[in-house]
Amino acid sequence: MGLSENAVRIGGEPNPVTVGTAVIFYCFCSGGMLLVNKLAVVHVPSPALVTLCQFVTCSVLVYAGKLTKLIEMDDFEWEKIKYFLVYVVSFSIGTWANIKVLSMSNVETVIVFRSCTPLAVSLLETIFYGHSLPTRRSWFSLLLITTGAIAYIATDRAFQIKGLQAYYWAFLWWTVLIFQLTYGKFLVTGIKLRSLWTPVLYTNTLSVIPALTVGIIAGEFHPERLQAIEMTAPACFWLGLSCFVGVCISWAGFWCQSLITATAYTVVGVMNKMLTVTVNVLIWDKHATSSGIISLVICLIGGSLYQQAPKIESAPEAEKLVKPSAAKGDEWGGAEGACSDETDEIEAPAAARC
Repeated sequence: MGLSENAVRIGGEPNPVTVGTAVIFYCFCSGGMLLVNKLAVVHVPSPALVTLCQFVTCSVLVYAGKLTKLIEMDDFEWEKIKYFLVYVVSFSIGTWANIKVLSMSNVETVIVFRSCTPLAVSLLETIFYGHSLPTRRSWFSLLLITTGAIAYIATDRAFQIKGLQAYYWAFLWWTVLIFQLTYGKFLVTGIKLRSLWTPVLYTNTLSVIPALTVGIIAGEFHPERLQAIEMTAPACFWLGLSCFVGVCISWAGFWCQSLITATAYTVVGVMNKMLTVTVNVLIWDKHATSSGIISLVICLIGGSLYQQAPKIESAPEAEKLVKPSAAKGDEWGGAEGACSDETDEIEAPAAARC
C-alpha cells in the first residue's frame, strides 16, 4: 500500500475514515504486541533473540514481497537510507534506556514519562513543521497530562527513596523519544518514498545489527544459553506470531504517522498505554499505588481532550522541511536539502514497541 496522497501533499486533508482506521489498527497492533511479546518471551526466554527474529523476519518478508513484485517500494538508496540510519541509532539508544528504566522502576513510570512527550513534541512541531500552536483546549489537555505526571512522580516510592537519580535513565529515554516522534513524521512526509513499505524495510533491516550487538553484549547469544532454549510447538507458535505482529505494527506505525500530526500520533500512543496499565495491574504485582494510578488516569483523560493543530501555510521554514524540492514542482518533498533532525517511542519494530 502506497503513501496516501491526501496525507502527504501540501494542503491535502486525509479522509477521516482512513485516519480512524489507521489509528484503530495501530492501537490494536500495539496492544496485541504487548501480550504476544510477553508470551513469546515466556516460551523463548531470550528477549534479544525474540527481537532479532522479529527484525529479520520483517526485513526478509518485505524484501521478498518486493522481489516478487507483490509490494512496491524503493531500493536500498543511500540518499534515503542515511535519514533512516539516524532514526535507527536513536531507536537503539532509546531501547537500551527504556530497558534500564524498567529494571530500576515500574511500568507506570515509563508510561507517565511517555505521557509528557506531547507537550514537547507540539512545540517542536510548531518550529519544524509549521503547525500552529495548540488551541486552549489542547493546551489544557497537555497541561493536564503534565500535571498528572508530576502528581505521579510525587507519590512514586522510587522517587521518594532515590530522588532524581531514579529518573536519570527515564529522562534520557524521554529525550530520545521526543526526537524519534518528531523525526519519524519527517521520514514519511519529507522524503520522496514510493510506499510506506520502504520505511518498514529500512528500519527493520538497519535494526538487525544493533539488536544483534545488544544480544551479544548481554550474553543472550552464548551457545550454552541458546542450547538451553527448548523450541517446543507453543514456543514456535508465539515466536512466529510475535514476528507477524511485528510486521503489522511496523507498517501501522508509519501509516498512522503519515496521516496525523506528530503530536497527535504521540497522544495516540499515550492513550494506547491504558491497555498496558490494565494488564500490569491485573497480572503483575509490581504496579503503582492507588494515588499513582489516579495520577496516571488524569494523564490519559488529558490526552483524550487533545485536538491536533492545523498547519500554518505561510510558515517558510516548515515548507523547507516538509517540501524541500518545491522549487522543482515536487509536491512530495525530497531527500536532498531536507531536515536532518528529529523521534516514537521505541514502540514497534523500530517505531512503536515501548
